[in-house]
Amino acid sequence: MNDTLVLDINWKPTGFTTWQNAVKLLWEGRAEVVKEDEAGRKLHSPSFTMGMPRVISVRNAWVRRKRQAVPFSRRNILARDEHQCQYCGHELALNEFTLDHVVPRSKGGLSTWLNLVASCIRCNKRKANKTLAEAGMKLMRQPFEPKANDPRYNFKLHIRKMRPEWKEWQNFLYWNVVLDA
Repeated sequence: MNDTLVLDINWKPTGFTTWQNAVKLLWEGRAEVVKEDEAGRKLHSPSFTMGMPRVISVRNAWVRRKRQAVPFSRRNILARDEHQCQYCGHELALNEFTLDHVVPRSKGGLSTWLNLVASCIRCNKRKANKTLAEAGMKLMRQPFEPKANDPRYNFKLHIRKMRPEWKEWQNFLYWNVVLDA
């Protein structure tokens, strides 16, 4: 389970890792502990004891090898489309938008970054199960797969459970509420 938040050198969340990998990075000197477990959990070995790392900051020597992708979600598609209907330009709120397949699913369209756009309910009903040419509609801008480091967008890391140690960075996180049993 990825239960340690990883911050870059500027203390911006970049991802998550396991506590085992966090300890490895600490041991190698490539990271430092920002916050330990608030419940007081400790890791013990024959030679030392340390608090369970819940937030670490990696030094600039650590290079992320895998390409960091923006999570594919309704909220991030809305952020990419700048909270506007891609057909009429109407300003959209979180509770009043739909996703529209540019190439309808019935005609082989897939649910991907390049085929989904945010739209208002009225435009989505108008386009219905037609292609853009059949509906006589145009997109305001072509859909694209955004880059995680693009400063124009505020993409969030998705998590299932919010740990108390991560509260300082909650503006960068998007979670599904999971209540402790």
